[in-house]
Amino acid sequence: MDIRQLEYFLAVVEHGGVNRAAGHLHVAQASLSQGIRQLERELKLTLFHRTGRNLVLNPAGQLLVEPARKVLDDLLAAQDIMRGARELHVGSITIGTMPEMSSEAVAAWSGTFTRLHPDIRIDLSEYASAADLCDEVLTGQCELGFTTFPVPTDNLEKVQLGVQRLLLVRPPGTPPDGETTPFDLTRLEQVPLVTSSSALRENDIVATILRRESVVPRISARVPNRHAQLTLVLNGSASAFLPLRMATAAHRLGAHVSETRPAIRTPFGIVHRPGALNPAAKSFVIQSHADLAQWDRLIAEHQESGASLLEAALLADDEIHARRDNREV
Repeated sequence: MDIRQLEYFLAVVEHGGVNRAAGHLHVAQASLSQGIRQLERELKLTLFHRTGRNLVLNPAGQLLVEPARKVLDDLLAAQDIMRGARELHVGSITIGTMPEMSSEAVAAWSGTFTRLHPDIRIDLSEYASAADLCDEVLTGQCELGFTTFPVPTDNLEKVQLGVQRLLLVRPPGTPPDGETTPFDLTRLEQVPLVTSSSALRENDIVATILRRESVVPRISARVPNRHAQLTLVLNGSASAFLPLRMATAAHRLGAHVSETRPAIRTPFGIVHRPGALNPAAKSFVIQSHADLAQWDRLIAEHQESGASLLEAALLADDEIHARRDNREV
């Protein structure tokens, strides 16, 4: 039995006869009839009642219909997967992000993908706001967009990846002054802050929480981006609210990092146009989701063992890097 015989069989069933089936498949009627007879010989069963030129399914033929369809469907699925695998060897993915979702974080999340697919180029751009980012995705300028939620459109598919936590990052050498973590935001009026003028949505979230706590922040500097924020923090000029991944990097450079009470968090994920993604972009989404899920799972395990959020994130990073290094040895 071969695939062509099953294809002939189903064509006769679905088109109601040899003539129409042969026309649909663009084969000679004699070839199609010969294929059906060969299938019956191999199965040692007749599949049709033959009445003149007509073929009508008999009970044995009826039993074969669904298995034959499944075989052909599985074959098509396998061909699609292999086609996608071939397409994953070359090409590029255009990815947009926004100030609240720093390019460094997206680059970190894409690390596994780039190691698995070194010939796929990632083109990463940053846009001023979620609205600008969504416009670029809608018009096809970006295949994928990393953004905090909600987004200002219902015309994009959304894949939630996790929840971004903002921590208070203060200069190296900040005296502990007897504080216990988390840092109570009602004490923030004593702390000079540097904000990013491009992270508008994040600033709004922080401002809303501070108003709720009746806190008027002491803004000592506004800078264009997170790099400048972190630079001023490390130079001892001011403190800043930074995402967990950047806060762990700041801690390794000597900064003083605290969770806050109440916590500052916002959901984030990927947006893309409706419909199927190309194989490279689809693989990127799957890999990003898997990497973040692993990081979140390790953090949760360490927190359950008594570690703070920062300690858990540091341990999770170390474990992930150690596993990667072991695989590359």
